[in-house]
Amino acid sequence: MEKPSSPTITFFRALRNAAGDAYDRLGLTLASSLLWSVGLLLVAMAMGTAVRTQSTPIVLAVFFAGSVLLGEAWAGCVYLAYRITTRDDPSLLCFVEAWQKLGWKTLWLAIVQTFVTLVITANIALYLQSNLIFMRVFGVVILYLLLLWITAMLYQYPLLVEHVFGAYTTEQTKTSWLRRVLRRSLLLTIGNLPFSAGMFAIIAAWTMFCFISMVGLALMFTGFAALATVHWTRALLINYGVIQLPPEPEIIPDEQFRLPEE
Repeated sequence: MEKPSSPTITFFRALRNAAGDAYDRLGLTLASSLLWSVGLLLVAMAMGTAVRTQSTPIVLAVFFAGSVLLGEAWAGCVYLAYRITTRDDPSLLCFVEAWQKLGWKTLWLAIVQTFVTLVITANIALYLQSNLIFMRVFGVVILYLLLLWITAMLYQYPLLVEHVFGAYTTEQTKTSWLRRVLRRSLLLTIGNLPFSAGMFAIIAAWTMFCFISMVGLALMFTGFAALATVHWTRALLINYGVIQLPPEPEIIPDEQFRLPEE
């Protein structure tokens, strides 16, 4: 993808559009956040039960399954945000449609995300506990790779939706959808580091605020986060020319409609 010299949609314009959509579709934003929060509550209860067993395999299995469950719920939130963004008759039925058409793809993507995150985290813990200085330095380097991977994850579900419903539906290639989503998410992250760093920082700050307030977590967390990530991803795709904006309506001067003076 060749980036144009001047971007069409800036980072803050996309953020402002996401905030406007969240306000305009406040009911759907709240409903999607509540649905995801219910899933988070169920996962937390299951994790509490698993921890009481004091069995590491059971804890890891429950954590893995919970991450996949939350990934499925997040996919529904992202697809609803996509329908809100594109003004395509959004409703809570979008969750059903997302699970019908994205269910298996979301499952595989969530498994890959959870596995890669656990492997990188385990390596960081291993290297940072070493007594050797260069091993600790290597652990810090891997920590930055983890932050890069987490940032790329923010692009992955919006890109998955674009592959199934949006800009990439007509793409003809032998490469699997999973490889395309992962590759493009990493390319968007690395090729737009300031943009991606801003996205990561705002999502991280929004997450901290919602978890501290608790009420915000239930009412607005995933609804706004999904809208923001969709708007940011689509902004980059528009800037790269993958998504074509409709032409601006021609402005006709008022003088053409004025009656001639007598």
